[in-house]
Amino acid sequence: MTLERINARLLEDARKEAERLVEVAGHGIKLKLDREKQLQKERLEKRLETLRKELEEEKEKNRSLLNARYKKQILESKNNIIDRLFQEAADSVMSLDRQEYLALLEEWLDRLSIDEKAELTLSSKDLRGIGPELVRKANDSRSEDVLFLATSAADIKGGFILKTKTFEIDRSLECVLSQLREDPISEMAEKLFGR
Repeated sequence: MTLERINARLLEDARKEAERLVEVAGHGIKLKLDREKQLQKERLEKRLETLRKELEEEKEKNRSLLNARYKKQILESKNNIIDRLFQEAADSVMSLDRQEYLALLEEWLDRLSIDEKAELTLSSKDLRGIGPELVRKANDSRSEDVLFLATSAADIKGGFILKTKTFEIDRSLECVLSQLREDPISEMAEKLFGR
């Protein structure tokens, strides 16, 4: 073999080896790129899943807040309606003519079984207007005079406060309406909030 042939053969072998090395290196780089792509894809999917969960949690939080606001607005609206109704009821009682109002207070007094001395306190308007007549009529229905009219008025719109040595009964218009009002409010809260 001549030197040129040997050189050509060596060059040919070197070229083939270089091609093989380039092919192996290319294959290695391709594997590395594929692995990196897969890692990037997994990272991206993980990040997307995390973002999906965060968005879902945020959506649920906002839905809960909106639902709570909605229920609160409904409750406020119902409370406003009830407030108006009870104000109308108070106004209606206070606008009764003298005889109807007197009969109402007599009925409230008759429902109480008082058998000891009691002081009847009225509003300033009622103390002057119907006080003596109310006490007289209430005592007429009992075997003895147990009710006495207080000399000073209570800070109430209507109704009365009855005091004995052992207890006090508040049948002021404000107290009666307040007691009546508690039931609808608790029923509404139960329906809205399940409590």
